[in-house]
Amino acid sequence: MKFLKKYWQDLGLIIGIVVCIYVAMNWDTIPRINSILWLSFVAILLHQFEEYRWPGYFPGIFNTVLFKSDAPERYPLNKQSAMIINVVIAYVFYLLPLLFPSVIWLGMAPVLMGFFQIIFHGIVANIKAKRIYHPGVFTAIFVHLPIGIWYINYVYAHHLITVTDWIWSAIYFAVAVYILIVKGNTWLENKNSIHIFSQQQLGPYHKK
Repeated sequence: MKFLKKYWQDLGLIIGIVVCIYVAMNWDTIPRINSILWLSFVAILLHQFEEYRWPGYFPGIFNTVLFKSDAPERYPLNKQSAMIINVVIAYVFYLLPLLFPSVIWLGMAPVLMGFFQIIFHGIVANIKAKRIYHPGVFTAIFVHLPIGIWYINYVYAHHLITVTDWIWSAIYFAVAVYILIVKGNTWLENKNSIHIFSQQQLGPYHKK
């Protein structure tokens, strides 16, 4: 667990690279919708690497700028809660559609999550931090966005999506955000947590 807590985002990057190689080598044989879903999974892994490893100081933004924490190294987000929340998002929420690629609303929900990342990182967090960049912005705009547009274009071009799919995907996305992000942070927060972020992960927002 100690190893995973320290290196989960690095393992995610390695897995993402392996997936990209697999998709590239089997491009002509994998159903196109599966390829897009695999790349959507890669998008969240790259996003998490940007947030927590390089540049990696998203925890500083989250705890200090968004929540005005007086203990930004551990509250409300801490190293363990970040790992749990992000691992579940990546390896459950983003991988589940690959088991059922024909269930379009299941695949559309992670696309909506990617668009949510653009709004959260690119607009909300940047305005509050008075910055044009912080970890998470680049992959949200240049990875999540194009893959999400690609998925939507594909399902429309092949007449795979219905109004019902949009409704179910919106509901599923909203429930996932509420449980995994909103309540997940509440359930796992601990002002006395021993799972503290490094100075690098706090970036310019560490306590002087």
